[in-house]
Amino acid sequence: MFPLPPQLLNKDEMVTDDPVGATYWKVANGIRLTGMPGFGETLGSTQVWQISQMLKNADKLPEATTAELTKSAPVPVPASSPTPAATQPQKSPKKK
Repeated sequence: MFPLPPQLLNKDEMVTDDPVGATYWKVANGIRLTGMPGFGETLGSTQVWQISQMLKNADKLPEATTAELTKSAPVPVPASSPTPAATQPQKSPKKK
């Protein structure tokens, strides 16, 4: 999507200078025309406030915590399934 969703734990994109209420609104409702969805219907009000407070203080988080929060989730690999050629019976060679 363009523009890309904000990476709120990167130093250049932190929202630590925003009022916590503005961050709450963005977390709850998303940011229009970006890849950031609203979480107001999937998270409770307390959870949205907790996230908003964490983002407000993101520059004060320990480095280990920031590293854990920003690492990529593992991508699940589907179980391998037989290829169509492997599932078809082999033809026996013609006898003369």
